Amino acid sequence: CGQCTDCYLPAYQYRPGGSVQYILAKGDFEDPEAPRHATMGFIASSDNHTARPGTGYKEFARRQMTEARGAPSESWRASMFGDRGQPDPESVSYTLEGLMERPPFELMWMERQASFFITGGLVAVHAAERTREAIWAAMQTRNVYGTSGDRILLWFDLKNGPDGALPMGSELPFTGTPKFEVRAAGSFEQKPGCAPDVIQSLGESRVERICAGECYNPGDRRRRISRIEVIRIQRQQREDEPVSTLIEDPWKTIVCPEGPKLCVVEFEDSSYGDAGRDLLYYVRAIQEPTPTVNGGGLRCRGDRCEPCYGNFRTPVDDDCLVDSEERAWSSPIFLQAGSER
Repeated sequence: CGQCTDCYLPAYQYRPGGSVQYILAKGDFEDPEAPRHATMGFIASSDNHTARPGTGYKEFARRQMTEARGAPSESWRASMFGDRGQPDPESVSYTLEGLMERPPFELMWMERQASFFITGGLVAVHAAERTREAIWAAMQTRNVYGTSGDRILLWFDLKNGPDGALPMGSELPFTGTPKFEVRAAGSFEQKPGCAPDVIQSLGESRVERICAGECYNPGDRRRRISRIEVIRIQRQQREDEPVSTLIEDPWKTIVCPEGPKLCVVEFEDSSYGDAGRDLLYYVRAIQEPTPTVNGGGLRCRGDRCEPCYGNFRTPVDDDCLVDSEERAWSSPIFLQAGSER
């Protein structure tokens, strides 16, 4: 209940109508003569209550690098939530008044939340230079992408734009057959600890306090990008058009060749012209599996689940590591049906 069973590291109490795919497909038909659609870029970002953004550089220290929290003992739990009684073999009805009398944290199913807390994602920006102005300009043009936490490199271009290649985030009228190119490189494998210059600059005690003694410390080998997934979304043309038929995820899956550090693939959509409607495309670069904090969510097998608790029922040093495929999501390229102009 409340978990998307076929999503990558699904959100807690996931709501499909709040997904970016639904938002991009759905139209606003308040003015039937001029329907509107959302046009946005994709980023991933993170922060937590201990001011540790971007904690996905290494998968460790679940209780420090995520929001997993909980009672340290049964007695502490009882004092916080009171007598919980024995589970009933049937559903229990509550009134709004009765719910409001319960502890606030209990209303949010606090003990299940800890199975959904993961390390932080990253914003990636294709900026012309390392200045605030250049970064902001790239964000304004949606030449950005997000990662699940690893520093994956990703480029996604329309090869045959009216004036040449155009990057992710571009929006343009287009006719003919669009041709695309994707380039992606996996993140560097991490070495343990921190580089000597970091420890020398900050001191061991501060490094321990800030990042539990583990820094971004890349080695020489990049992890492999195993495949590229292409998602195609058609823009809704009338208010009663079912959104479920407009989202093709994945529309194409392209396996990356073995060997090269950089995965380079191309694809085209020969059906674009016949569709006669606005479409958008974005890609996911999928990295080889690696151990991930809370990678298994509620860790259900059949009718049995083994939640990764934030309290005493899961040991503090258990990071609940399960292999998952870290990834990067490009911003879409938006193509408008009709004549180029």
